[in-house]
Amino acid sequence: MPKQKIKLPSIAFLTCLVVAAVSWGVVTFSKDYRVSYQFKIICYNLPEGKRSVTVSDTMLTLTFNQKGLKYLSAPFTDKEKKVYISVAELTKNKKKVSVYTFTGKEMHDFLVQHNFGSELVMVEAPEVITFYLR
Repeated sequence: MPKQKIKLPSIAFLTCLVVAAVSWGVVTFSKDYRVSYQFKIICYNLPEGKRSVTVSDTMLTLTFNQKGLKYLSAPFTDKEKKVYISVAELTKNKKKVSVYTFTGKEMHDFLVQHNFGSELVMVEAPEVITFYLR
């Protein structure tokens, strides 16, 4: 039985297919994506003399800039995302009262500084968040 030779057109096709797949991967993994996730608010580090805290909204919707590989792996990570907020740090620049209200911009600035860094683009929802301390 004579040996079959691999034909040149099939090798060329496979080479083009591999080059196309590698090119697609490079383009996909180098793009910046803007994604939004919901985070459950977990409060800790209450100010001195306060026993508990209630938050007007228990969920924050945050928007991030992410590169391809991190964006593509996000659906497979932790399903319930949490953001830990130090209430003492958050309220230290405000006068001492029992009700504190923060705009989305104020929350964004705090979260960039203490939790997420420059990947955080904006706080989508809620527009205003209130912390009630007892």
